Amino acid sequence: MTRPILFILSLLLVWVVAAPALAQSDIPAARVTLPWSDFKVLYEKGLAPEDPPEAAPRNFAISRAVYTGEVSEESTAFELNLRVEVLKDKGWITVPLLPTTVALRSATMGGKDAPIFLQDGWYRLVTDKRGVLDLKLVFAVSTWESGGQNGFSFAMAPSGGTQVTVSVPAENTLDFAVANAQQTQRSTRGDRQVLEALLPATGNLSVTWQRAAEEAPEGDPEAVAEVARVYAEHQALVGVAEGLMQCTSAVHYSILHAGIESLSVDLPTDVTVLDVKGNGLRDWSVEQVGERAVVTAELNYEAKGSYSLYLNYEKQLPEGSVSVTVPDLQVRDVERVKGWVGIDARSALEIAPGAVQNASTVDVRELPTAILGQTNWPVLLAFKYRKQDFAIPLEIRQHEDVDMLVTIVDSLAATSVMTRDGRRMTQLVYSMRNNRAQFLRLEMPENVEVWSTFVGGRAAKPARGEDGRLLIPLARSQASGGALASFAVEIVYVEDGVQPDAKGAGTYAASLPVAGVPSTQVAWTIYMPYEAKIKDKSLTTTLRKVDYFTSVSTAGYAMDAMAVNAEVQMQAAQTFSGEATAAGVQPVRVSLPIDGYPTYFEKLLVLDEPLEVSFEYKGLEK
Repeated sequence: MTRPILFILSLLLVWVVAAPALAQSDIPAARVTLPWSDFKVLYEKGLAPEDPPEAAPRNFAISRAVYTGEVSEESTAFELNLRVEVLKDKGWITVPLLPTTVALRSATMGGKDAPIFLQDGWYRLVTDKRGVLDLKLVFAVSTWESGGQNGFSFAMAPSGGTQVTVSVPAENTLDFAVANAQQTQRSTRGDRQVLEALLPATGNLSVTWQRAAEEAPEGDPEAVAEVARVYAEHQALVGVAEGLMQCTSAVHYSILHAGIESLSVDLPTDVTVLDVKGNGLRDWSVEQVGERAVVTAELNYEAKGSYSLYLNYEKQLPEGSVSVTVPDLQVRDVERVKGWVGIDARSALEIAPGAVQNASTVDVRELPTAILGQTNWPVLLAFKYRKQDFAIPLEIRQHEDVDMLVTIVDSLAATSVMTRDGRRMTQLVYSMRNNRAQFLRLEMPENVEVWSTFVGGRAAKPARGEDGRLLIPLARSQASGGALASFAVEIVYVEDGVQPDAKGAGTYAASLPVAGVPSTQVAWTIYMPYEAKIKDKSLTTTLRKVDYFTSVSTAGYAMDAMAVNAEVQMQAAQTFSGEATAAGVQPVRVSLPIDGYPTYFEKLLVLDEPLEVSFEYKGLEK
């Protein structure tokens, strides 16, 4: 039993037990008086079940969705009315309304702006309200056109009932098609064709329409012969280079009702047609008709449905800064055509659009992917048109080229070891990237003897240039992740140096080779015998003495010159090993006999300048 019932029974029991005693005494009988309404509440609460009611299986339900759309030239504006029933007892819920593939203009609930956010590709309502919610959404969806057929498509949120009304401006009767529609009705309202349809609860709203086929006269169904109706879409990429405009056009036809065996386009006469391609193309020809050059493509079969014709052509341009017009390819003998034109610059040219005619400028991202996928150059300008007689003028400005680096040394790790008798041995490891340079040109210190040179882990034979510089043949860097991969150039040479005097004192004076290319970082480690003591006040250097290298780590270069790009090693093997063997050079790697204590010197951004270190020392008595 529930507590209220127990409480009421307890009162009754006390009254029954106490009544005889009270009746036999002089004390007046005690009574508890309750209003009927209060007693009824206690009674009904006592009868209420102890377990809470079962929760709804869903947080919400969209019981009705009404889509009303009006088609314009390039898009369809929709008004969507939704009835959402919130079933959750308390707390916040989110309701998917529309996919983000449409452009939402406004969303209201009860005449006020509705709280909308984006998640998982959907516009969603967030609310803690209860009961029935009426939402009104205004949005737009793009309309496509292909071969005389138009349409749009987008996903719908699941609803109990879906009703669609679409009106299209049209003078002639249209044939509509609605995917998965259970019931459709077509009518005419003024100059618009109206479609009404009922759809299942889930899926896409996909509507297409096209001009209805003309009917044959009554009594003679074969009196009107089938005539081909042809629609076309032109996609052009125009590459502007110095003195030349290179053009690629794709004309996509939609051929209805009957097949055709010949297709034609025309171009300005100052254009040279290089090639014409297409499936089943028997032959093509160019004929001058008036001020236009007509290109005719003959097929070896009757094309019907979809067909694509591809043309390559070019136009000569004057040198320098000029004003030119994009070649206006015109598709002949078609009912309707629309076109796209993308412009890219293939050299150091500045391109600006002029005043276009019968065309409009669009965002480059709106171009068909087939145009953008043809070029590695950035597409700078984009246009679209719907009339044949379009004109797209361009202002082309040519600027002076600036020389760019084709070779750079990312880091130079230099290691020098001085023996007790003053001789020096130096190992250089250049980590570099090379695009076109044939040699690494080094101005070597005087009186040095080169013992070995390796490029990309392979022995290479150096040469001596007319100016006396050492020429080391280079490999070409391979592409790696969109950039040039680095490789190592290793050189080992020795110098006689100057012996210490009888008291063990002397002067260390050395310099590194001067490279003909910039170096981002030079890290030079000099090993002196352990007994030698450097006089700090005597130090003179064009580098900076440091306790440790503060920039890019070069610790591994001197000890692991073989750790280079595998493709560079292969290229170096093919380029240098054969030459080295033929010249009697043995691919022997000279190891540096490192001994003593190190002193570190560093310099960042070295540009064709000397790298020198000199200091006095003592303590090398014999």
